[in-house]
Amino acid sequence: MTAKHAAFAALVAAVLSAPASAAGAEVAVDQPCYAEGSIMRVDGSGYTPGAIVTLTLGGTTSSADADETGAFTTTLNAPSTTLKHPGAQQTTLTTRDTSSGAETATPINVAKTGVDGVPGQSKPHKRITWNLAGFPGIKAIYGHWRFRGKTRANHRMGVPKGPCGVLHVKARQIEANRVLFGIWTVQFDFNRRYDKHAQPRATVKINVFRTFG
Repeated sequence: MTAKHAAFAALVAAVLSAPASAAGAEVAVDQPCYAEGSIMRVDGSGYTPGAIVTLTLGGTTSSADADETGAFTTTLNAPSTTLKHPGAQQTTLTTRDTSSGAETATPINVAKTGVDGVPGQSKPHKRITWNLAGFPGIKAIYGHWRFRGKTRANHRMGVPKGPCGVLHVKARQIEANRVLFGIWTVQFDFNRRYDKHAQPRATVKINVFRTFG
């Protein structure tokens, strides 16, 4: 019986708001998008001087004390998303002045940052869906396919969208023309050519192995 060889690649590992107000109360946050679990700075004004202000985000409630001018500053942890793959969700930060009852609702963008490919296992040159998040801007993202310390392919992925820099795009799992068996590293960043110091960047490893059948 003759054994036929086929190559398969498997992903191994992947290395905003607008102010809202009610009864004069206003809230602002310091970034247009937050990675899950990152620190958010929240500034409030227009509350009752000396009042306790409750803040609810992602099902968690905390509090801050308004000063003599009715302002406060505090920090919160960005909540987790319900996303399975890299992307972004919008949630709401609500506040309440426990003295006056004034409430606010502020939209917050939260990202599950990083990169993955779906499906995680396929023939190397098959087009899969790449999911990337955490690349805000108007520049195109590039992927750099590397094997044994050398860049084998550079590929323009597309321009991310939204304040969290999200891109869902079809591309081959291995963009290099020649498929080599072993561990590949793919780095995604804003550079046309590979730069190990690029920021922001996300990496994923792909194991290309031989099967028999």
